[in-house]
This record gives sequence, structure tokens and C-alpha cells, in this order.
Amino acid sequence: MSPTSALDNIRKKLKTSGGENANAAVAILFRKVDGELELLLVKRAEVLGDPWSGDIAFPGGKRAPQDRDIMHTVVREVREETNIDLEANTFLGKMNTVVSTVRPEYSILPLIFLQKMEPNIRINEELTSFLWTPFNKLERSRGQTMIKNLEVSVFHVNEEVVWGLTYRIIENLLKLAMEN
Repeated sequence: MSPTSALDNIRKKLKTSGGENANAAVAILFRKVDGELELLLVKRAEVLGDPWSGDIAFPGGKRAPQDRDIMHTVVREVREETNIDLEANTFLGKMNTVVSTVRPEYSILPLIFLQKMEPNIRINEELTSFLWTPFNKLERSRGQTMIKNLEVSVFHVNEEVVWGLTYRIIENLLKLAMEN
């Protein structure tokens, strides 16, 4: 599937409203490079007590009391973590909220953006690295591995594994890209 048709399929199925009750948000940021569609992922720092410590994830985070709405949450969190200004990119829409299995009180809203220009990414102390991964290779990178004494479904991305909540969001994204 071409990057344009994958993105068009996704865009057609996204919502423009809803998810306002979510208490966290993540940004799914796409970019087009040499005819390929790539997705931004970040690696979280190792922090004692953080259930997502060291995981590959999408940038984003918890809603703060001062956030006007969930869009403000994701814009603020992504700017803090990566220095990316989401408002300078094209907002494509919202996916359905996803509930954390680790912390069921958290509902996370994925918001999708298309990069307009190459960002100057500078990660803060919450992250250790970032990577762009070709979207069309995720489907073929599926596997199983042991994490925290559980055999789980994962995507293999470079030397990293994507699992848990981020895995489920990508699964939903791949379904949207494949459906007509």
C-alpha cells in the first residue's frame, strides 16, 4: 500500500471530536520521506515506579489541571518532551481512546498529525532517544517475546520492541490504514 493511500485510509476514519474526557493524550506524528511514510517513536527514560519506564512509546502524557482541553495536553506534553510544535503541523484527527491495562484509570487519546517541516527534536529528561520508523514495515515486524515474565505480542523496531499500549495503538492504526 502506498504511503498516500495508507494515510488517506487513516484520515477517512478519524474523528474530529470526542475524547475530551481522556486523562492523557499521545501524538502520532507522521512524516513523508523519499516516498515512505514514517512514524515518530520515543524511548522513555528508566524511572523507578513508572510502569512505562524504558518503553518505546508515542510522545505525550497526562492531562494537567491547567490544560484547556485534551489538544492542549498533547501540544504541551510533546513540546516539553521533544521540542516539537504540533501546532505547526497538520492535525488529521483523533483515534478512539485506549484504556491502559497497567493503570485502568487512564484513558489515552491518540491524536494524529502530519509533519509539515522537519522538526528540531531535542528530548528532555523523560526520554532517552527517539526514532522514525517506516510505517509499512511495522506489519511485517510482528513477533512474540518475553517481557516482565509474560509472553507478549510486539513489533520489532530496530533493536527495540514495541509492546503494550503503544503496540495496541499501532495495531489500531494499521487496521485503519488497511480498511477501505
